[in-house]
Amino acid sequence: MPTFLGLAGLLLILALLILLVPLLRGGPATADQRAVLNRTLYQERLAEARARAARGELDDQALALAEAEAGRSLLADSPAEEASPQRRGRRLGVAVALGGPALALGLYLLLGGWPAWQLSQRLAAPPASPQALLADLEAATRLQPQAADNWYLLARAYAGLGRYRDAVAAFEQVIPRDGRRAEVLGQLAQARFFAAGRQLDAQARALADEALAANPGEPTTLGLLGMAAYERGGYAEAAGYWQRLVAVLPAGDPLRATLAQGIARAETAARAAGQALAKPGLEVEVRLAPAVAQRVRPEDSVFVLALAVDQPGPPLAVRRLRVADLPLRVRLDDRDAMLPQRKLSDHRRVRPVVVIARGGDPLRGDWRHEGQPLELPSSAFSLLRVEAGDAIAP
Repeated sequence: MPTFLGLAGLLLILALLILLVPLLRGGPATADQRAVLNRTLYQERLAEARARAARGELDDQALALAEAEAGRSLLADSPAEEASPQRRGRRLGVAVALGGPALALGLYLLLGGWPAWQLSQRLAAPPASPQALLADLEAATRLQPQAADNWYLLARAYAGLGRYRDAVAAFEQVIPRDGRRAEVLGQLAQARFFAAGRQLDAQARALADEALAANPGEPTTLGLLGMAAYERGGYAEAAGYWQRLVAVLPAGDPLRATLAQGIARAETAARAAGQALAKPGLEVEVRLAPAVAQRVRPEDSVFVLALAVDQPGPPLAVRRLRVADLPLRVRLDDRDAMLPQRKLSDHRRVRPVVVIARGGDPLRGDWRHEGQPLELPSSAFSLLRVEAGDAIAP
């Protein structure tokens, strides 16, 4: 609203300058010039009507109507004689110049802008209750139905209040307005899961798969799939999804501790049910930023490494790829050990690293990207994206 008022003020000043300067200057009247222009337009309209009649496009009745309309336009556009002095005309012009924009602004606030301004003021203040916030968000979608952010916030509010069917409907309004973003797809899948009584139907699963295809580390989707797997008895699968979720959370996120407990319970339940847990290892997905992809060659070597965080020395595991293989997800475990005495399964904390080396030597790489430390012995996941800033200075 302040931005609107500022712009409206600038436009008002411009309009006043345009309208008032000629009025205040006075100067010769332009009635004769206007009359000449009107007569010229009248003659052009008559000539056009008669030409159309000559081509057979108008009959006699239509031609008469066209000539009458041209005459009516001439009379309507012709200036009337001024019965009042020129000074009164100037005062009237000033009044119109000042009153017109003010009236327009008043009508805008009354008919259009005022409800939106009131709503923005309410949304800027702390809500009196979740229901009050919900009512304001619903009003926002009615006032601005094409705004994707309004629908997204409304969907989140519905989900927070447990109105999952309404949340599904609102999320479905976001997608055609803002595209199929991974986080929205994941949240829509989650809302469908809860709306269906904690059942992951085919459509929700398809949404989750699409979200992970776009972003393998999408948090809502990983949490949802882990929950759904656990509730149907797929404890080992649940542990895998939650481990991947832990890998993408910030180091200080309090959810990490909760997930660690959930992973431990899932692994215990998996062993009791005779389900095979993934062997200690590390899953790494390697991608290149566009700026890097333009500078590398398909035959350049790519090394995916696992380093011990608390013990310096050679890598615990290594896998050699080519740039042409990317993007690719690989799994590192004890089979990828460089030395028999240094196994991945013997270490609790490891750091994934990717090195691109045109010369084929990882110790003389051209790009090097290090991921965040990960907890073992359970399987862990890391998404490594080599950026232009990862280039190693010669």
